[in-house]
Amino acid sequence: MNAAVYQGIGSITVEVIETPHAGPGELVIQVKSCAICGGDLRTFCHGHSAIVPPIVLGHEVAGTIVEIGAGISQYQVGDRVVVAPGIGCGHFSYCLSGNQHMCYHRKTIAHHFNGGFAEYLRVPAIAVQAGNVNIIPEEVDYLSASLAEPLACVINGQESMNISLGDTVAVIGAGPIGLMHAELARAQGAGKIFLINRSEERLTSAKKLGYAGYINSSECDAVQAVQELTGGLGANVVIVTAGSAAAQDMGIRMASKMGRVCFFAGLPKDTPMLTMDVNFIHYRQITLYGTFSSAPRHNILALEMIRSGKIHVDSILTHAVSLENILRGFELVQRRAGMRVAVIPHLELVQEDLARHAAIQVI
Repeated sequence: MNAAVYQGIGSITVEVIETPHAGPGELVIQVKSCAICGGDLRTFCHGHSAIVPPIVLGHEVAGTIVEIGAGISQYQVGDRVVVAPGIGCGHFSYCLSGNQHMCYHRKTIAHHFNGGFAEYLRVPAIAVQAGNVNIIPEEVDYLSASLAEPLACVINGQESMNISLGDTVAVIGAGPIGLMHAELARAQGAGKIFLINRSEERLTSAKKLGYAGYINSSECDAVQAVQELTGGLGANVVIVTAGSAAAQDMGIRMASKMGRVCFFAGLPKDTPMLTMDVNFIHYRQITLYGTFSSAPRHNILALEMIRSGKIHVDSILTHAVSLENILRGFELVQRRAGMRVAVIPHLELVQEDLARHAAIQVI
């Protein structure tokens, strides 16, 4: 089969590798769409401590089951599915409580097993057994379904935030993850949503979504702007999707008393420290949350949010590239020329899906 193989920092080659087959308890999926994640770009540019090349990247996968291994009865050939990439051991407290993404023995598709930037993906038996393979609802096409994995991470990020009816929510970062956070907050009953970004272009493209405020942090003091828009109270919830210390500091300072601040993105590993005013947090009773990845149960919720139309897919998925043009897709993500970019191994197999998303640019 054809696959985009990560050879090391700055190198991905499209080549023919062995087509996978299903062993006992395994599945083989024909990949219809696999979106490029920011994590894929970071691995391409800087490497990853858990990844030993050569390996196929790509973990935002949607496709069709084409082969079923012995011992599987819950799936059928032809089932349309997505795959949650994080695989827990299934034995200890985090896995047993539905928080497999916190498992100390966690394995990940595209880190420890070949991923979805290929014609076919073999799903290991431990992932099938752990419930990582979820059926796509009839109303959801493959392109939309490939957004389930990042949306699942967003759902996990907001799970602890307890967004209540009427809450004011500030989202720092207007990329695809930021827009998903804003959409999910609105679906949960947030009153006012403020979108904050340094790029006027991204803010302008998001204005059709009708949030209460769009703040360009490169042109004004975003903390002061939020204060003015809230009558001096600040935001009840702040979600920081930008991986910078400046953005995290900004998020803390724009929170209201008893506010909740989510650090959805980490910091670069060589500069992971943040200096903060602890008294500001102490006296205002601000709660800080970290968040990482997602569990299979979040994927199921994500598919339902997409099916219900509460997440505007067409505002997030902007480009599709063939497998042969995957490096162009990485370039688009790196230049922030679009939002989410989907890699389509066989464009001819998803023509109906592409027709449903007329605004997507196909390369």
